[in-house]
Amino acid sequence: MKKILHTILLLSGIVLTSCGGSRAIYGVPAGQWERMNEAERQAAIERFNRQASINAQTRIQAEKAKQEAIELARQCHEKGNKPRSCRVKRHQQIGF
Repeated sequence: MKKILHTILLLSGIVLTSCGGSRAIYGVPAGQWERMNEAERQAAIERFNRQASINAQTRIQAEKAKQEAIELARQCHEKGNKPRSCRVKRHQQIGF
């Protein structure tokens, strides 16, 4: 397991170095990563993976909402087919 982890870290380091910019390993600056012990590194990897999962779920939900909005807009623009959700609701202003 450790051998696989170290291989992944080495490969990610190579990729990050070749991409340029400031080097970070699992979102941790390289200098700080070098000073971390194995438990701290594992915790950083878990946080990074958890955040990546949350980001992926957010992208999926956003894409789903976008497709639903596109479909509703298509339905609202079709002639003769005006579902209730297409009606513009107007709020009355209260005058004083």
